[in-house]
Amino acid sequence: MTDGKNPFGVNKTKRYVSDGAEKRLFDYYHIYNSGFLSLVDYMGGDATVERVATAGHGTRIFPEKPSTDDFINHISSKKIIEPFKSVQLKFQIQAPIETALTLVYEPSASVNEYSGRYSVMLDTSYTPSVAELQKKMNGETAREVQYLLAKNRRDAVDNYKELIGIDMARELARSGLGIDNDTRFYWKMDLPSLAKFVETQRAKLDLSSHVRDYVEAIAEIASYVAPISWEALLSNKKKNIKLPLPTDDEVVDGHLNPSSWSPENTRRPTVHGLEEHLFKIKTFLNYGEFQVVDYMGEDSSFAQAARTSYGEGTKTLQDDQHLVRSLIRDLHTSPIEMCELAMESKSPIFVDPRQAGRHRTLDNHGFMGYMPIGSQFYIPPEEELKYQDRKNRQGRGKEMDPEDKITAIQLLKDTFNESLETAKALRELGAPEDVVRRTKGVGNYTIRWRTGDSHNIGHFLMLRLDPHAQKEIRSLAQLVDEAHKLHTPTANEALHTYIINGMRLSEKEIKLIRDKGYMNQEMDLDKLDNYTGVGFVIKKKDDEGKIMFDDNDEPVKELSREGNAFKGKLEKLLGRGK
Repeated sequence: MTDGKNPFGVNKTKRYVSDGAEKRLFDYYHIYNSGFLSLVDYMGGDATVERVATAGHGTRIFPEKPSTDDFINHISSKKIIEPFKSVQLKFQIQAPIETALTLVYEPSASVNEYSGRYSVMLDTSYTPSVAELQKKMNGETAREVQYLLAKNRRDAVDNYKELIGIDMARELARSGLGIDNDTRFYWKMDLPSLAKFVETQRAKLDLSSHVRDYVEAIAEIASYVAPISWEALLSNKKKNIKLPLPTDDEVVDGHLNPSSWSPENTRRPTVHGLEEHLFKIKTFLNYGEFQVVDYMGEDSSFAQAARTSYGEGTKTLQDDQHLVRSLIRDLHTSPIEMCELAMESKSPIFVDPRQAGRHRTLDNHGFMGYMPIGSQFYIPPEEELKYQDRKNRQGRGKEMDPEDKITAIQLLKDTFNESLETAKALRELGAPEDVVRRTKGVGNYTIRWRTGDSHNIGHFLMLRLDPHAQKEIRSLAQLVDEAHKLHTPTANEALHTYIINGMRLSEKEIKLIRDKGYMNQEMDLDKLDNYTGVGFVIKKKDDEGKIMFDDNDEPVKELSREGNAFKGKLEKLLGRGK
């Protein structure tokens, strides 16, 4: 390992800090002549797995108080896998396309790859040495094979460069390059998916496989990030321990738990605005609570991943912001998967998991693989008591009459109180907790941990901030939105501008607008004055980034990328597009 770089400096963080991961951040594992693999970010470790599995209580909630090692091996043996997803690893990898065919298209990975459509392909490759080939064939044959491979590589590259020289479209020019040509990509995965991937590849690949070298480098790094969890996930030995479970009320009825670790220094990207809010409880829906407990990446992580596609690209903060906005506006989702946000909440069951849990792309967990239900329950405030909406059919209509409100509240309280009395009686009879739990309703509170990448959190917000969503899930979504804004403000602003507060038109709507003449058919779409006032008209810059001026020493104006996109929509609406 070499090249220990520190691009983000050293910052204090309230997140969990893995000593093993910190020592290996930004180091390069060089693989053969031009390949490499580097851990560039991570989230979580063994302590977060313990925290998530116990709803923040830690092993102290069990009378036996097992060690972290024994506890993690126990939940792994029980196939309680969700807590392990609290650990995420992000790599930067350069490898031959042959290797990328295995890594890039792994379904459980989030990936953004260098694109030969936008950029000139990397001028490096992997050709096996004679010594490597001799492991598979006799010496003389190996030399001939190596010569032919090397010659084929040179010829393919020479032809590719000629095609680029005559300015042939890069997406076509690249097609002659072999799968020995290097590519580069960011690759992110949660720990249990990573363990399954490594197990599968080890079973399939020979030790001499070039792909196997990358798999083993990934496995080695993972073993440093969360050593106990990694060993437990890959072990075939069962290590169950006696672990009587607490009552649901013990798990749920208190407050969300504070941090299980002390602030430490990290070399990862750090978002200072969010750091101030980690483990700070926000209340909602009576007994409801919400707190952010971990995160990975920042706004620049999206631009960094996107530039793997575009090559070097631009590098200023302003350019980063423009790029992130354009990625979200144009629905380029893969770079937006490079940041993670982890949260804990205590809410009525009908809010989470019954509604929030329908977004299956957000990982979640309750307590030890099940959903504990506490004794507290949610009574809606008086102003929310309304009759059924006869048009919406699934929402609230006009406000209830005062006498009906009194009746409704009393009936709800009677139902909840009777269930608590039944639960108490069942416990006195020695009924197990899973039987007691059946007396409780979806208005009772539970605790959930959730994590998701920015793209899928954005999808959750798009649906659950909508005015048609139930008021109570909107209350949770607003807290998630605030956390998302603190974590990645540029992405959050773009999400609201282009997605949540934006509008899509169907083919039928476009036809109606065009045919009915709702728009000015004489409009000059090339006139810049028609686009002013919202930032669509910008000062034109030359290749060196300097503002261009006309003969009258006035800045030359042009449409921004977003302005050109809007012009294209107008052309389509007016029937002038291609």
